[in-house]
Amino acid sequence: MTVTVVQPLERPEFKRMMHDIEQGRINVILTKDLSRLGRNNALIAHYTEIFFPENDVRYIAVNDGIDTFCGDNEIMPFKSIVNEYYAKDISKKIRSSFVTKSQNGEFIGSKPPYGYQKDQNNKNRLIPDEITSVHAKAIFEMIVSGHSPYSITKYFLKNKVLKPRCYDDIKEGRKVLEELINPYKWHESSVVKIVKNPVYLGHMVNHKNVTRSYKIKKRIDIPIENQIVVENTHEPLVDTSTFEIAGKMVKVKKKKDKTGQVHIFTGLLKCDTCGKSMAFTNPRSEKNPHAFYACSNAKRNGKDACTYHYTRYDHLYELVVDDIRKQVKLAKLGDEEFIQYLTKANQQRQNTKVKKMTMERAKSNKRFVELDLIIKRLYEDNVLGKISDERFMTLTKSYEKEQSDLKETLENLDEQLAEIEIQNLNSSQFTKLIRKYAEITELTAPLLEELIDKIVIHQVEKINGKRTQRIDIYYRFIGTI
Repeated sequence: MTVTVVQPLERPEFKRMMHDIEQGRINVILTKDLSRLGRNNALIAHYTEIFFPENDVRYIAVNDGIDTFCGDNEIMPFKSIVNEYYAKDISKKIRSSFVTKSQNGEFIGSKPPYGYQKDQNNKNRLIPDEITSVHAKAIFEMIVSGHSPYSITKYFLKNKVLKPRCYDDIKEGRKVLEELINPYKWHESSVVKIVKNPVYLGHMVNHKNVTRSYKIKKRIDIPIENQIVVENTHEPLVDTSTFEIAGKMVKVKKKKDKTGQVHIFTGLLKCDTCGKSMAFTNPRSEKNPHAFYACSNAKRNGKDACTYHYTRYDHLYELVVDDIRKQVKLAKLGDEEFIQYLTKANQQRQNTKVKKMTMERAKSNKRFVELDLIIKRLYEDNVLGKISDERFMTLTKSYEKEQSDLKETLENLDEQLAEIEIQNLNSSQFTKLIRKYAEITELTAPLLEELIDKIVIHQVEKINGKRTQRIDIYYRFIGTI
């Protein structure tokens, strides 16, 4: 949101007038009143007391009775201050009005996002544009199917899809097609901006940036947590799942190997030790003909930073495709059976953790109740004169501090237990997701992005003389199975 009260002193024609004064072409300036010259007190003082006299220019404000060639014009500084205060007050009221509209979920921008238009019956409401909404949806679909922002720009160029600004110019009658320069040449950043904008989920996001003051046009970006978001204010163009997957896919630059193929695991593989991404390496020689992944931190900074966590591409591919096929096969048993299987697997994984947290919660809750009784008894002893007021305050403060800490601990434990419960509930969402795939013939980047959040690679170990490597697959909604 940007609120700017345009000052006459900043207008192009005013600047042209200043240039003409410097060239000696003007010797008198006449305005209706002082506010028509400007509402910036400091600049008005500069022009009327320094710039105009130095250039032999006479200034007259008719209604205010100001004439720089007649008298001292003592009233001029006071009128200038009042004029500036008026501009400041107007700016404040406009800001307040925009904040109120933002909180109500109204659209306050001058130009609607690509794919939408303003409702003719309500300019603060967005509705899908019949033409551009189709292309906006296509962007999300193409990203999810594995296309890069660059390939989408090439596709739009080939199919003559007008870029946003050119479409607006033609629709609003500012220009005709023949006047536009490169009207179909989209930029990658425009595609990425669309994919990351929650407006396509039907949510209104306002108060993204503001100006420092009514005098300064420079914008300040507002942190995401302080922006005003109102959900479900207009018709969405994509569903939540598509939006999340597309957002993940544009974050990671898809690298290609020597054959031009995109690395399907890019952005998904993480090192167990340092948490950094795993880097792909092509086969190095005939003696070592296998492509592999290794910790990017170790490759860049050496073994002191982290260990390699070496894993071959073909082994990883087989492990992942086999595990996904296993989940697809189990999902065919039926929704209820598969959900029970996922819930049981999740409970077994979390059982020890839940048991420990439950015991800790019971212990903390018991102590919390005990403290209530202790504080009550202290109060009674103080009333009966058994302990002094000073002693009562000291003990009470200590016990209340302990009780406050326990309350925070209990809240944290409740949140963690609730998260585990949510994972159990999310089993149904994963079931719907996995059942979309009747048979897995090969792995693709879109398939992996839709099913998997991350794959964690552990360091190789030798157990009973055999090379063993643990690889954890974290599926969307449910984590590891």
